[in-house]
Amino acid sequence: MTKHTKRNYKLGICALLVACAACSQEQAEPLADETAVAVEPSKQEQKSKMTTPSNGDNLTNQVSGAVADLSARTGITSSAIKVSEARIVQWGSSAVGCPKEGMNYTQAMVPGVLVILEADDVSYRYHGRSESALVYCPDERAQEPAYGPGKEFM
Repeated sequence: MTKHTKRNYKLGICALLVACAACSQEQAEPLADETAVAVEPSKQEQKSKMTTPSNGDNLTNQVSGAVADLSARTGITSSAIKVSEARIVQWGSSAVGCPKEGMNYTQAMVPGVLVILEADDVSYRYHGRSESALVYCPDERAQEPAYGPGKEFM
């Protein structure tokens, strides 16, 4: 680096630091007490919070969908299918505990659901994300959740 280039580089860094310091001083000033206003949620926001279904409601819908899928898949009546386990879990990747060979998946914690159904002394696993339909996962591909036992709902 030449002497002239080095000097310009240092000047550029100094200008950047001064600009950052000026921005942080503007943002750091606290609001005066007389300008602080308490904001209450609007009636519409309060109503939307009350009508949003809970995870338990969604899990019930997911289990119902899994039972219907298993009945269609096997020909077993829905009344003969028992829910062995239904819980909210954390999967370790976007494969939601049921990776397909040759596929790549994002490695991240994914909120999801694990449901195990039983019919005629055979267990069937259904995996999925918290807010989507569950999919059947054959035993040879099934993996356990990455995080804890989860919260059981059924």
